[in-house]
Amino acid sequence: MVYANPFARIVVGYDDSPAADIALERALELAHDYLGDVVVVCITDVPVASILHLQTAAQPQPYDVAPLRDSLDGPRARLFANVSARVATSHVPVRLEFSMNDKAAGILDAAKRWNATAIAVGTHARNGVSHAMIGSVAEGVVRGSRVPVIVVRENMSATAFARIVVGIDSSELPTSASAMALALARDHSVRLVYCSVFDTASVVRPIADMPFDSTSLIAGLREAAHDVLDFATQNANANDVYPVTEVTNAVDAATGIVDVARRLHADAIIVGHQKRGDLERYFIGSTAEAVMRSSDVSVIVVPNGVMPTPGLSASHSNADAFRARHLT
Repeated sequence: MVYANPFARIVVGYDDSPAADIALERALELAHDYLGDVVVVCITDVPVASILHLQTAAQPQPYDVAPLRDSLDGPRARLFANVSARVATSHVPVRLEFSMNDKAAGILDAAKRWNATAIAVGTHARNGVSHAMIGSVAEGVVRGSRVPVIVVRENMSATAFARIVVGIDSSELPTSASAMALALARDHSVRLVYCSVFDTASVVRPIADMPFDSTSLIAGLREAAHDVLDFATQNANANDVYPVTEVTNAVDAATGIVDVARRLHADAIIVGHQKRGDLERYFIGSTAEAVMRSSDVSVIVVPNGVMPTPGLSASHSNADAFRARHLT
């Protein structure tokens, strides 16, 4: 499983919220570091479709956008002005698209049409009943995406990825998430922390009032977590990547992964995502979605089984050619 360039083209779901601003900033940072480009997608409920090439430090305005800009209604005109101002100094090619759709479906459709290698979205991290009833655009994108999704919240920084915590799950080894992490470590000198979580509380609590010695059971859980990491580490070493490993005891996998990321001052978390039915997800939940709601840093959710498309290498080459023309 090989990644050509996971950030060759990033589609950003944008709605002029603080979280969307951070998602755009993160996408620009990654596209710059990985020689990619960015497509900003604004989904609204008024029928209009337009694509504008924005002026950035990497590209001049290719045509006069004034007539199209002047035809936009108030909200779209403000979005255009805001995005234009935020990308003006970026050394990344940026396009802005307006389209009409459900927000999550619209972002996923744009990612497919633009042959995106990743999607960036912001989330407001709802919890409890409001989250169950209202849902989240970010979670809708994660559930339907066939490419990695970068999820951020407002007040997060967009610093370069130097240390990433990777959630290692025994149910899906080797994972697309670990494959992506290996690509970042091998090709971009990102330091990896492999994290496996085991939960003793859920095992011990139900039998706390019974005459049962749980020592051997807990030892078995810890040993299984170490075995998972050993397997993943051997695969990493075979690719000349040497991650740090962490085995932690927590009430659930998401809590353990987020706690490790905080303690080690990681810049991001990478987790895999297995598709579940709506009813199963409601009762069981998702580690990836729980991490998204509680993480202090960017979360990259990689759908299990994702593979690079033939267009990835071409997108990377096009970005190199673009820079050769405009930045020299």
